[in-house]
Amino acid sequence: MTSAAQTHGPPHKGSRLLATVKALLRTRVTTGLIVVLPIWITILLVQFVFELMRDASQWVVYGFLRGDWLAALPEAYRPAFKAWSDEQLRRPGFQWGIGIVSVLFTILILYAIGLLAANVVGRRMIDAGERLVDRVPLIKTVYRAAKQIIASLAGHEEQRRFRRMVLVPYPSEKARSLGFITAVRRDIISGAELYVVFIPTPPNPATGCVVVVRRSECVELDWNLEESLRVVMSGGILMPERVTLEVASQAPPAAEPPALPGAGGEALTGDSGVVAASASPTAARQGVRPGGAARRAE
Repeated sequence: MTSAAQTHGPPHKGSRLLATVKALLRTRVTTGLIVVLPIWITILLVQFVFELMRDASQWVVYGFLRGDWLAALPEAYRPAFKAWSDEQLRRPGFQWGIGIVSVLFTILILYAIGLLAANVVGRRMIDAGERLVDRVPLIKTVYRAAKQIIASLAGHEEQRRFRRMVLVPYPSEKARSLGFITAVRRDIISGAELYVVFIPTPPNPATGCVVVVRRSECVELDWNLEESLRVVMSGGILMPERVTLEVASQAPPAAEPPALPGAGGEALTGDSGVVAASASPTAARQGVRPGGAARRAE
């Protein structure tokens, strides 16, 4: 009886070669994607920021080059300015130049606004504008929320706590979730310190949920903001090695030792602040003199 191997013969060399080529192709393509994708994402992000800053002030640059601003001046004060035509402005070389100038002009405007907000007069002007925004029902909610979020990410003043990452017992006591501390509050009944924690949803850190937990139940991590965002956006693949599930001790500082009872139940206090009992063997062993330095508390 002929076996199956004898019937079909040895494996075809062509199938082996095809499998090797497929495996090699899959490996090399995957390696190429790993190299190219981060570069491509970085280019898209830079392009998005560039276009955003360019479009913010490009209309000003176009209006200046076309001479639109000349119409606002009296004819006697108009300078000798040669306006550019739309056909000239549409040339590819001019488009890049106009884009770069627009970005630089946007940066200059942002610097001027920051300089204005740093002095008293500018601060009052901004406060007056915010008071006007607060009178509009829907806009004030969006504006205040956006301002607080941006201030948290920028790390202004007390909002730096948003840079701290913690592990909270969520969604169960046996599991821990990564979250950012967004606020610190105090329990009005027990007086315990509470953390308001924002738990982002991977891979988009802009969405998630908010929980309130006791500080004693949180594991505080020493990660910076960059490391924390990498963990969230990578789904935990880029988690640092500095991680623990052990809650740090939140024990309060040791209290002052109680006064030792003296004769007749009264306490004796020495001039050095050491509490001792009068003519007590314990005090004698501790080096506290019953007389002189120690006197009866009135």
